[in-house]
Amino acid sequence: MPEEPLGFVLAAVGSAAASAFEAALAETGLHPRHFAVLRGLREAEAQSQQQLAHDLGIPASRVVGLLDELVRRGYVSRRESPTDRRVKLVALLDEGRAALGRLTALAGRSQDRLTAGLTDTEQAELRRLLGIVHRNATVEPGGARASGRPGP
Repeated sequence: MPEEPLGFVLAAVGSAAASAFEAALAETGLHPRHFAVLRGLREAEAQSQQQLAHDLGIPASRVVGLLDELVRRGYVSRRESPTDRRVKLVALLDEGRAALGRLTALAGRSQDRLTAGLTDTEQAELRRLLGIVHRNATVEPGGARASGRPGP
């Protein structure tokens, strides 16, 4: 019996891992995409919504809705750019940093479930190999990057 195509296996694992991550965050009322936005803002000064959307590989229209919820919760600030009123700048607030810490701890539960039975060395090797696969998947056949998405 032939092995399943790797793309199919990765898609199935990705779907199951995403479901486990979503379930881990469910008690907060936030989605993994909210987590991605908070992580995307954690190291930068205020940045434009458009740049954030590009960096995360999420459509700008979807980022607006995610930011609306994060602003409502007091995790993120949003203001007009002083140089261009059409540009909205977003930044992570202290409460957002605290929330990111709580979400990261919840994500750890999901990770523990996914990596049960793997040694620390095997987990590191899995991350390394998946990083290679991700980089390969985000390069177009001509060699150009397929998107602005960060790696795992």
